[in-house]
Amino acid sequence: MDYAFDGLGQSLTIRVAGRMTHADYKGFREILARISADRPASTVFDLTRVEFLDSSALGMLLIVRDAAVQNQTELVLRGASGQVAKLISVGKLHKYFTLQ
Repeated sequence: MDYAFDGLGQSLTIRVAGRMTHADYKGFREILARISADRPASTVFDLTRVEFLDSSALGMLLIVRDAAVQNQTELVLRGASGQVAKLISVGKLHKYFTLQ
């Protein structure tokens, strides 16, 4: 998984690319740290360039969501398609995230 941060005002966008798997837990820790440090009003995960997501990555997204809730940050998943969108649907993540 490759990722980059794009902060603009009270919004933080995390642009993710590649495959999101259990092996990316260090990256998720950095994302958690950034959300906690910046405390943005909203955080957007741009999944447009993500080609694969496994169940461990879903769990890590939920951990990021818990941190966002603690920081009173709205969390948005944007641009999921194909297998990624299907897994998000099967995992019923619409209950926990705003989907765009």
